[in-house]
Amino acid sequence: MFERLKTYLAKGTTFYGLEVFQSGGATQYHITEIARKKGELHIERSNTFGNLEAMAKELKPQLPVYLVYNTASVITKTIEKSSALKQRALVENLFPGLNFEDFLYQIAPVRNCLLVSICKKKELEDLMETLKSHKIQLVGASLGPGPLHSIIVFLQEASITTNSEAIILEETNNNGIAIARQEKPQPTTYDLNGLAVDHTDVLGFGGVVDFLSDSNSMDSNFGHTVEGFRNNFTTNRTFTLLLRSFIVILLGILLVNFLVFNDYFEGMERLRTNLALDSENKKNLTLIRNRVNEKEKKVDALISQSNSISTYYLDRLAATVPQSILLSEIQYQPLVRPVQDNKPIALERNTILVLGSSKNSADFSDWITQMEATDWVETVETKDYDYSNNNSSEFKLQLYLAVPQK
Repeated sequence: MFERLKTYLAKGTTFYGLEVFQSGGATQYHITEIARKKGELHIERSNTFGNLEAMAKELKPQLPVYLVYNTASVITKTIEKSSALKQRALVENLFPGLNFEDFLYQIAPVRNCLLVSICKKKELEDLMETLKSHKIQLVGASLGPGPLHSIIVFLQEASITTNSEAIILEETNNNGIAIARQEKPQPTTYDLNGLAVDHTDVLGFGGVVDFLSDSNSMDSNFGHTVEGFRNNFTTNRTFTLLLRSFIVILLGILLVNFLVFNDYFEGMERLRTNLALDSENKKNLTLIRNRVNEKEKKVDALISQSNSISTYYLDRLAATVPQSILLSEIQYQPLVRPVQDNKPIALERNTILVLGSSKNSADFSDWITQMEATDWVETVETKDYDYSNNNSSEFKLQLYLAVPQK
């Protein structure tokens, strides 16, 4: 798990193998896109382009590209691995008089042989600069069929066909591995540990495997350049990932901060609203209480005054009632109309409403005359007088008081 994470951080999950070769005298650019999924490599797509600009447009930006330079200007010779010569001496033995200031070399072990490839230094460096100008992220470079060294253990075939070569792996006589140029190689598919790889993708796939395996089995005089490519890519990728992570974390923090602040702000607004409502309610409650208190005082004063006055009049009234008259109801200052919501209570002031029954009409008439003659009654108005039967009559009287209510 840690190794996968380390590989992802340093190299990513998608890679390109770029083989530059020649066919019919024209330079071709073959791209193999390889993805790493669950620890396994898969070829996503591959294509050949006739010019570098068209090829560069098809590459996804910032992804690592392993360059395989395998044009006709690359010369490859083979020698047995058991040779006592090492590195530069080995190259000088195969290419006598070679000027190492103007040429690049590479030594790649393939089975029991060494593939020694050379090319002009300026030619490869110019290509690298061109690729760099198209913002292509190089992470490795190899000459000729050198990338075969990273996948040769998975190949069981006696010969391998690439985009422009046929490589015979069987050792015959003392010639070692034989390499022959081909204009139109026969389409072939190879099984690399369960993965089907077309002959056009063999070298590009081998280059990507070399990049992922961090193999140091190849010797060359441009290793420092390749190392610089990889360090530059790793630095840029790490910076990009850290920058993106920092931006994501920063946005996450800002989002959390916004949500917390928004929740706090909404809480404060609710609290302010509640406080405002409470303050308004308290204000209204105080006003209501004041009004109620004032009304209670008025009612108490009215009741107190009414009780004393009503008692006075009721006592005077009771003293005048003859025995033949029976009172059923007395209302002091009766209501003008029934009590209604949102309307003031209206009273008929300085009046007394008297209801009852009379058994003697003569007594009833005398009683009214007697009350009108008193000093506390101004007038007596008969509101109703009905005969219930031969012995009794129902009446309703309105007494208007002479003395005003205090």
